[in-house]
Amino acid sequence: FLKYLEHRGLKDTSEQTVYAFLGDGEMDEPESKGAITIATREKLDNLVFVINCNLQRLDGPVTGNGKIINELEGIFSG
Repeated sequence: FLKYLEHRGLKDTSEQTVYAFLGDGEMDEPESKGAITIATREKLDNLVFVINCNLQRLDGPVTGNGKIINELEGIFSG
Protein backbone atom coordinates (compact mmCIF):
# COMPACT_ATOMS: atom_id res chain seq x y z
CA PHE A 1 0.00 0.00 0.00
CA LEU A 2 2.91 2.35 0.73
CA LYS A 3 4.26 1.89 -2.79
CA TYR A 4 0.78 2.67 -4.15
CA LEU A 5 0.78 5.98 -2.29
CA GLU A 6 4.33 6.85 -3.27
CA HIS A 7 4.06 5.92 -6.96
CA ARG A 8 1.02 8.18 -7.32
CA GLY A 9 2.71 11.10 -5.58
CA LEU A 10 0.19 11.04 -2.75
CA LYS A 11 2.69 10.63 0.08
CA ASP A 12 6.42 10.28 0.66
CA THR A 13 6.64 6.88 2.34
CA SER A 14 10.43 6.53 2.41
CA GLU A 15 10.53 6.99 6.20
CA GLN A 16 7.45 4.86 6.98
CA THR A 17 7.55 1.55 8.86
CA VAL A 18 5.05 -1.27 8.42
CA TYR A 19 4.34 -3.62 11.34
CA ALA A 20 2.86 -7.10 10.86
CA PHE A 21 1.45 -8.73 14.01
CA LEU A 22 1.34 -12.51 13.67
CA GLY A 23 0.78 -15.49 15.92
CA ASP A 24 2.95 -18.57 16.17
CA GLY A 25 -0.01 -20.60 14.91
CA GLU A 26 0.04 -18.53 11.72
CA MET A 27 3.80 -18.92 11.41
CA ASP A 28 3.30 -22.68 11.42
CA GLU A 29 1.76 -22.28 7.94
CA PRO A 30 4.00 -22.31 4.84
CA GLU A 31 2.26 -19.22 3.42
CA SER A 32 3.38 -17.11 6.36
CA LYS A 33 6.97 -18.24 6.14
CA GLY A 34 6.76 -17.57 2.41
CA ALA A 35 5.67 -13.98 3.08
CA ILE A 36 8.70 -13.43 5.29
CA THR A 37 10.93 -15.02 2.65
CA ILE A 38 9.61 -12.58 0.03
CA ALA A 39 10.18 -9.65 2.39
CA THR A 40 13.76 -10.82 2.92
CA ARG A 41 14.41 -11.36 -0.78
CA GLU A 42 13.00 -7.94 -1.70
CA LYS A 43 15.03 -6.33 1.10
CA LEU A 44 12.01 -4.68 2.71
CA ASP A 45 13.92 -3.06 5.53
CA ASN A 46 10.90 -1.01 6.64
CA LEU A 47 8.89 -4.13 7.52
CA VAL A 48 8.81 -5.37 11.11
CA PHE A 49 7.25 -8.71 12.05
CA VAL A 50 5.96 -9.02 15.64
CA ILE A 51 5.19 -12.64 16.51
CA ASN A 52 3.07 -13.59 19.53
CA CYS A 53 4.33 -16.96 20.71
CA ASN A 54 1.44 -18.33 22.80
CA LEU A 55 1.50 -21.91 21.42
CA GLN A 56 -2.12 -21.57 20.22
CA ARG A 57 -3.90 -21.63 16.87
CA LEU A 58 -7.59 -21.51 15.97
CA ASP A 59 -7.96 -25.27 15.93
CA GLY A 60 -5.98 -26.02 19.09
CA PRO A 61 -2.39 -26.05 20.33
CA VAL A 62 0.48 -25.42 17.93
CA THR A 63 2.07 -28.67 16.86
CA GLY A 64 5.81 -29.07 16.76
CA ASN A 65 8.40 -27.95 19.22
CA GLY A 66 7.04 -24.46 19.97
CA LYS A 67 10.36 -22.84 19.10
CA ILE A 68 9.19 -20.89 16.05
CA ILE A 69 11.06 -17.74 17.12
CA ASN A 70 14.38 -19.60 17.23
CA GLU A 71 13.65 -21.24 13.89
CA LEU A 72 12.83 -17.91 12.24
CA GLU A 73 15.90 -16.21 13.71
CA GLY A 74 18.06 -19.01 12.35
CA ILE A 75 16.60 -18.63 8.87
CA PHE A 76 16.30 -14.86 8.55
CA SER A 77 18.80 -13.15 10.86
CA GLY A 78 21.93 -11.53 9.50
